[in-house]
Amino acid sequence: MNDVRIDPEFRSLIPPPQPDELRLLEEALLREGCRNALVVWAGKGILLDGHNRLVMCRRHGIPYRTTEVALPDRAAAEDWIERNQLARRNLTPADFQLLLGRRYNRAKRKDGGRGDQKSGGQFVRPNQAQQLAGEHGVNERTVRRAGKLARAVEAVKPDVPDIEDRYRSGHVSASAIVEAAKDPATAADKLKRPHVAHNTGRSEWYTPPEYIEAARTVMGGIDLDPASAEQANRVVQARVFYTAEQDGLKQAWRGRVWLNPPYSQPLCSRFCEAVAERFDANEIQQAIVLVNNATDTAFFQRMLESASAVCFPKGRVRFLDPDGNPGAPLQGQAVVYFGRRVSAFTERFREFGGVCHVAR
Repeated sequence: MNDVRIDPEFRSLIPPPQPDELRLLEEALLREGCRNALVVWAGKGILLDGHNRLVMCRRHGIPYRTTEVALPDRAAAEDWIERNQLARRNLTPADFQLLLGRRYNRAKRKDGGRGDQKSGGQFVRPNQAQQLAGEHGVNERTVRRAGKLARAVEAVKPDVPDIEDRYRSGHVSASAIVEAAKDPATAADKLKRPHVAHNTGRSEWYTPPEYIEAARTVMGGIDLDPASAEQANRVVQARVFYTAEQDGLKQAWRGRVWLNPPYSQPLCSRFCEAVAERFDANEIQQAIVLVNNATDTAFFQRMLESASAVCFPKGRVRFLDPDGNPGAPLQGQAVVYFGRRVSAFTERFREFGGVCHVAR
């Protein structure tokens, strides 16, 4: 058992668990012992899976057993680790994007960069994006976008060593990292600056009931509002809602989502990008987002990559303040739909304004 070694570079590939996860794992090990074998690289003695369990078992003198996996080289071992981590049920969207992107980029390097090249508007085989999309239950756009993010993270990491932690915690968005990577020399400065706000006023503005009813009709119900408050949910009536204190970006999302994000930045960008990422990852089935029609922004363009349709209301939506008083925001809005019920969305929302379908 003492022959098992931890490789720091291999361990760095594994997303860090939350403190509560570590506590529950340690309690289970003390109560039940180490029931599952640790996975070791055959002939090398290097641990591939079970790093936290190994540390805890050695700390408390808990016996453990190992099983070996034969792998040809270090690149194959890294890919095995990331493939195994991508199968975790409690993986966050941020960690999913980073792991998937690294797998995709490694596959392209192994192929000499030949895969996914366009020929006459079509991607030629071998298509690593298609293969990984099928393996992990996402679409090819998600895979390529994850690869772009992973490359950007590596580009800015020399100047922003904690960039992965900052992305995982939601302090910087994927689009901000990709933008900063265009000039790595200035990345540290760019990623310290706050996002440009399109509406710097108060965040507590509630959606008029007629929009909520339309969304409920289209989706067949509202299972989750990830950026809400008790007062707002009296109208939304989502089965589950998260308050600012609970931080919906860190919570699990399921089912049919309604989102009127905080209009202050960077929260607005992070929530809008989270909807697109979680929809692509099949964590949610449908979503409707009411947000500023800031079509030039990275977060709006990110939504369009995954959305099915957009409604541009006539005039400005008259939101309600906490006292129920209406007020018009500083710019027009858009209602963005994610899902397959495009006809229902078009029929219901065209009473508010023009509806455009997103080409694929």
